[in-house]
Amino acid sequence: MDPVQAIDAFLGLPALKRTPRRLLVALSGGADSVALLRASVAAAPQLGWTVEALHCDHGLRGRASQADAVFAQALCARLKVPLHGFSAALKSGSGLEERARIWRRACYAQAARACGCSLVLLGHHAKDQAETVLLNLARGSGAPGAAGMLALAPLNPSSGVLLGRPFLGLEPAHLRRWLRARRQSWREDASNRDLGFARMRVRHKILPELERVNAKAVAHLADFAASMAASKRTSDLAGLLRLDKGARERASAALARGQGRADLGRGWSLDLSAGQARVLAPEESMALAPGVSRWGDWRFELKLAVPTARKLTETKAFWFGTGLLNAGPRLRRIKPGERLKPFGFTGRRKAGDLLREAGLPDWARPGWPALEAEGRLLALPGVRRGEGFEAIPGRKALRLTWKQSGMDKLDRP
Repeated sequence: MDPVQAIDAFLGLPALKRTPRRLLVALSGGADSVALLRASVAAAPQLGWTVEALHCDHGLRGRASQADAVFAQALCARLKVPLHGFSAALKSGSGLEERARIWRRACYAQAARACGCSLVLLGHHAKDQAETVLLNLARGSGAPGAAGMLALAPLNPSSGVLLGRPFLGLEPAHLRRWLRARRQSWREDASNRDLGFARMRVRHKILPELERVNAKAVAHLADFAASMAASKRTSDLAGLLRLDKGARERASAALARGQGRADLGRGWSLDLSAGQARVLAPEESMALAPGVSRWGDWRFELKLAVPTARKLTETKAFWFGTGLLNAGPRLRRIKPGERLKPFGFTGRRKAGDLLREAGLPDWARPGWPALEAEGRLLALPGVRRGEGFEAIPGRKALRLTWKQSGMDKLDRP
């Protein structure tokens, strides 16, 4: 894949389908960012995207920094690309890399606001990714760090701007060959050989040794990071929804395709369409009828039986008079602030308080089922039954039982 094809494929990602089609290229003047700009200019307009660029002068290299800025201005003028320039006078010393990164990101946000761009493209390539993975693992970041840099990620939680890295699968030597074939020059940054930086020590000392072990070491590390990123997305979703192995595999396949719907089990589904991913909850409400009913990860059974006085006090079922069937019984989620009058008690209690007293964690309460009849709350299955439609010993009545999969059940009167 050449750089133009990489841009073409990247801008076709489903996640970008609903974003404004304006992009910014971060142009340092180095080979990677020059290839990024040239490829973007070649590919993006064909897909309906407009292209602008930005250049950040950190003020750390004197005349060399000034020359980088002049180069960027000349290249953008030749390509007819608007350029947003930023300059600073950062001080060398402790934490320079992090301070420079924070300042650049502030520039990205400012430029994006100025031109209404939703996407900032960065020229990070496969070797940058390999370095990042090794540094993250050496610093003890574990599995999350093994994912390295994400191909597409928010600039920050509130900006609405995305950072894109289309070249994570391309090696720098390939980018340079592509530029030479087009007689395109670039700038070299002398600080990229400064072994005072940890990244440069990895680049010039560790990666060459790994490439002696296997010539494709950089590509393999980049591929590993991509697989870890996909695995992390699936794992996060699996942990949230307690997915089984089959659901994990279906979710992973849907995320890899970037579109379609995956059955996550228990009434939940993952929908990817129009560049958006949504987890769809089970049906919000459902009529309750004699027989077996399934609502999300719950199984309910309502059947006719004749209770004894002792049976009416059992904790693993609720008994109701047959008149319940004429009252439109429905299963639904509890509503914020609604109240239940517990059977045998005076006064009404907030449903949320009853769930908390039953030992339910905060995250489980909003999705807990409620039984309503005649438009009012009648029972919280597994927690508390309310007054109304009482069964009489020795007469036909309705016995409601419940079972929830994947979680310890609560059987309370």
